Amino acid sequence: MTVLNVREGYRLWAATYANENAISSLENGLAAAMTPSLGGLRLLDAGCGVGRRLHEAGAASALGVDLSPEMLAEGAARYPSIDTMAADIRQLPLPDGGFDVIWCRLVLGHLADCSPAYHELARVAGAGARLVVTDFHPDAHAAGHRRTFRRAGAVHELEHYVHDVAAHLNAAKAAGWRLSARRSAAIGPAARPFYEQAGCAALYPTHQGLNVVLGLAFMREA
Repeated sequence: MTVLNVREGYRLWAATYANENAISSLENGLAAAMTPSLGGLRLLDAGCGVGRRLHEAGAASALGVDLSPEMLAEGAARYPSIDTMAADIRQLPLPDGGFDVIWCRLVLGHLADCSPAYHELARVAGAGARLVVTDFHPDAHAAGHRRTFRRAGAVHELEHYVHDVAAHLNAAKAAGWRLSARRSAAIGPAARPFYEQAGCAALYPTHQGLNVVLGLAFMREA
């Protein structure tokens, strides 16, 4: 299986990215549990993909940023009401302190060094802002799982770097973020239908209980 870089991988995945899979479903539940009520708040989704989560966020204002023009184009066609822009989350063309809540979901594992992203997200965060980060869990990688997607019957692997919890926490602290919560999402009954749909039901018992998504919530230090 060829490992694709982020630009090529998401170019190929864009047309079907909005379809849920086991990882995205578990990640969404985890992120929702760690996100404060968004009513009246300004939300940034850093690495928004097609913007499917912004579509239903309920924030006073919401902006999605993504590196992939194909993902953003697919999102614009599916969810024309959302606001998005193309940018690298390590160098955002945005003013300081403009957001109350920031999502960075299943993104940092695509960066060899997550420190610049934590610093840039701190720059655009207002005082007391909340940051929700999710990542492919190191336990899943250690068990042989990889960031993959299916297209036209073929399985493709995405370039991914393993950041353990300590790496995240050290980078976040250096950027001025204080940890407020840490959680994990594991393969369980909610994921079983996705295994069945993919014709992989036999694998479910061997994967059950494995942590596949890491969730971290932070508050911006004053």
